[in-house]
Amino acid sequence: MRTSSICGAGLCLLLGGLAGASLQSALAAPDEPPAVRPAVEPVVAAGPEYSRYHKLDRFARALAIIEQYYVRPVDGDALIDAALSGLVADLDPHTNYLAPADAKLLLEDTEGRFGGVGLVVTLRVEPISGTIADAEEPRAQPQPPGPTATPAAPTDEPVRLVMYIDDVIPGGPAQQAGLVVGDRILAIEGKPIANFSDLGDAVMIMRGEPGTKVSFTTVHADQAARELTVVRAIVDPPAVEVRWLGEGLGVLRLRDFQSASARELRDGLAELRASAKQAGGELQGVVLDLRDNGGGLLDQAIHIADMFIADGVLVRTRGRQGRLLDEARAQGPGTVRDLPLVVLMNKGSASASEIVAGALQDHRRALIIGERSYGKGSVQAPFELGGGALIKLTTALYYTPDDRLIQASGIEPDVLVGPLRAEYTDSRPSLQPERANPQHLEPQDFGRPPVPSDDAQPSPARTEAGEDAQLLAAIDHLQAWARVSPGRRTRNR
Repeated sequence: MRTSSICGAGLCLLLGGLAGASLQSALAAPDEPPAVRPAVEPVVAAGPEYSRYHKLDRFARALAIIEQYYVRPVDGDALIDAALSGLVADLDPHTNYLAPADAKLLLEDTEGRFGGVGLVVTLRVEPISGTIADAEEPRAQPQPPGPTATPAAPTDEPVRLVMYIDDVIPGGPAQQAGLVVGDRILAIEGKPIANFSDLGDAVMIMRGEPGTKVSFTTVHADQAARELTVVRAIVDPPAVEVRWLGEGLGVLRLRDFQSASARELRDGLAELRASAKQAGGELQGVVLDLRDNGGGLLDQAIHIADMFIADGVLVRTRGRQGRLLDEARAQGPGTVRDLPLVVLMNKGSASASEIVAGALQDHRRALIIGERSYGKGSVQAPFELGGGALIKLTTALYYTPDDRLIQASGIEPDVLVGPLRAEYTDSRPSLQPERANPQHLEPQDFGRPPVPSDDAQPSPARTEAGEDAQLLAAIDHLQAWARVSPGRRTRNR
């Protein structure tokens, strides 16, 4: 029986997988630190009177009775799958039985390559008129598998279930077909979304052999529905998106924790350094964007935390009664020590994202900005059952280096910032400043940089950030960091 650590939450599906529920990678580069070993406590020996066969006897009798006497013929394999699903249904939301097709989907997600269309989607409910009923979350919250969706506000208006496009993989088939973030999918191959048992079933239809076609009924904004055909292809989504802001600042957005995420993040850091050099300066600070990152491979979370932390514990794994099962420690060589770092999180940041943020926060290596994270801190290990099926079983809980429990607690940000910009309000609107007096003394700067006027243009970095309130807060803190840090260049806004 093979086991491996899973670190993720059922956030949204990268066209199908149970995104955030992932197998521990066996593809880590040889020069990277070793991953945490699968943490599963040994099974305690049962007493002499105990026998699992007594329990199995009841199951075997029930199965035989159903197969022999049920009014219509039944599929024995389907009965076994249903029974195994029921066996784990009452344990916890992240413990699941995966039939062979679902297990294959999970493996495809963790490997990061599959035949599909290149979308990140979630289920939502909207009125027939087409206005999203509840768009509070840009992506659905982590939730147990099943036909669940973002709830609609109470209304008498008829509603429909849609697949909301949260992200479009750059260069993928969906982008080439013209689909954009915010579009809604009403039907796949003519079948309404409400007719699928859950999001996973819909995704199974969307995935397929490269070169084959799949049809969608989609809606863009308030326009009329249209039919669209997309040609499936191998989707190899980048784990890291690199964005240069200017003024020595850059963003590394980590989509998820795939088998190559740590390598891509290091490559992205090198790309930002090259951009800073091309602009005639040095890299002054980096924003690590973990928003809506539902997790993935545990070993990649460890490698990424280790990239910025020189020594000490990165994450602990504890089992029953808080018993320490394992811990991962920083390895030291290659650590990025002095680069100012801000981590962005929101309620959609879960599992591996929380492990990274918690480690950076406990080691005082980064400032955490945004919202309290989701709080999915349990360890799932997959146990193979034969025939391609497996049980994804919760075996332990994750703790930060300071022994803070992540499960159901999440990571509290150092600076709480919501998704919307706060409107500026003058605290003393009736008080005119000195410069408003026609007879005020003109300032003499004596060669110093002039004080910016009220109507001065915002900095290039802030302009690049647009209306992203959390990213703007990160820029403010990084620029303030640069001003007060000894030996660092001062920038003017």
